[in-house]
Amino acid sequence: MKRRQFMSTAAIVGLGTTGIAGCSVLKTGSEVPDIGFVFDGSQRDTLLSTLQAKYRSDLFDKFLPNMDKYVIDHQNGGFNCSVDIETGKQLGTNKSAWFEGRGLWTYSFLYNNLKKDPKYLEVARKSKDLILKLKPADNSFWPTSFTSEGKVLSGDGDIYTGLFIAEGLAEYAKASGQTEYKALAKKIVLACMARYDSPDYDYYVNYLNPEAPKIPAPRVVGHWMVFLRAATQMLETVPDADIQKIADRCLDALLNHHLNPEYKLFNEVLNHDFSRPNNSFGDFAYTGHGIETCWMLIFEAARRKDQQLFNRTVEVFKRHVNTAKDGVFGGYFRSLDSVAKNIWKVDKVLWLQEEVLIGTLFLAEHTGDKWAQDCFTETLAYVHKNFDRPEYLFWPAGGDRVLEVKQKTRAEHYHHPRHLMLNLLALNRIIERKGKISTLFS
Repeated sequence: MKRRQFMSTAAIVGLGTTGIAGCSVLKTGSEVPDIGFVFDGSQRDTLLSTLQAKYRSDLFDKFLPNMDKYVIDHQNGGFNCSVDIETGKQLGTNKSAWFEGRGLWTYSFLYNNLKKDPKYLEVARKSKDLILKLKPADNSFWPTSFTSEGKVLSGDGDIYTGLFIAEGLAEYAKASGQTEYKALAKKIVLACMARYDSPDYDYYVNYLNPEAPKIPAPRVVGHWMVFLRAATQMLETVPDADIQKIADRCLDALLNHHLNPEYKLFNEVLNHDFSRPNNSFGDFAYTGHGIETCWMLIFEAARRKDQQLFNRTVEVFKRHVNTAKDGVFGGYFRSLDSVAKNIWKVDKVLWLQEEVLIGTLFLAEHTGDKWAQDCFTETLAYVHKNFDRPEYLFWPAGGDRVLEVKQKTRAEHYHHPRHLMLNLLALNRIIERKGKISTLFS
């Protein structure tokens, strides 16, 4: 299966070239080649290995050493993510329970899947020990923030806090072999679902604007998304009827309720009974969560080896990506505040661009889909041009529409390494198969 190449051989050897849509490719130590998989040609192996080397370098030569030097608290455990991404200067020492759960997952997943280096497991262990100091006695949410040493600074957090900690603990259980943390992760997930199902559940969705109405006990795409990802990863290890029920509920809620039948985009917020709110939320599609959720749906379909579900979720993914695309400046918008009026938030966030890269590479790997290959190539060129800058220790979290003004005060230690790790694993599989499409549904 042949496809046109967006980048010349000259780019591969570092002579420089022009990428998709005329955007020059930024030199960051290794040029970004056309992916070039699932096609016959003498350059295939070179293209794939060059891209693999770029991903590996971004992870092991830049991200991880800078995390070790500027973010990881080697004394107390955990992560101080408030740093100047240009200098590495600490901008604060307080820690976030969200970020502890996410960091615990990142280093456990790294150890489990890419390199069994004891120092990665030790980082995860210390983060686990720190966050467990704050474990609530009942089913309350974990505190939002705490000091570097683990003294609570705030009251209960929200549902995401518990789910990120559960995701981290489940992955740590795989790395350490300590099954009690898997049991604890399951307990947290089930407690979060019970809280979510309560008619008294209190969560204010402020993605839309500061004056957005409050929905009593809302149903939220972002919640189902994190429940689903935690469930998929737990079920990849061993079957569990309770976690399977959660995965099933997520699929039903997302595809049969949140997915608007008129315009085929997810409505981010529904009433507790899944009816559409009679206010500004009724026409609100948070495309960032939609795209992120879609690749998680595709991964779950692959885990189940359910081709019908896979094909359906792929179409939803494409719909969201194509709708969110900025056809003028490149990249993707995260929030369609009003579908009917076509009102967008036009800032750009790194995590959304990387969700597109995860989904398109996985789709291309398993189907050879040309749209996915082209979208991956174009998005990768955009991301490296705008975010992978030599003056930054960490890729900026986002900025304005043209990324002239960037967010430079946080080291992103979850979405970014997740993208690097998942796509490096995908490239490893593609290379092992010598560029051939997978046999997922054979």
